Amino acid sequence: MKKILADIQDGSFAKEFLLEMSDAGKQVHFKAMRKKAAEHPSEKVGEEVRKLYSWSNEDKLINN
Repeated sequence: MKKILADIQDGSFAKEFLLEMSDAGKQVHFKAMRKKAAEHPSEKVGEEVRKLYSWSNEDKLINN
């Protein structure tokens, strides 16, 4: 946590973030983190749970 705070305070976090989000950075790290998060087991459970809500029209298990 101290390292992260130091990166924020000295501006290196912002510099790395802007580079990552630029056309040159191509969001490589961001996309890799997103892919890893999407593969987490909780996402599969969440997909099934979201089907239960009234705003979902696909595979609705409960009619509201």
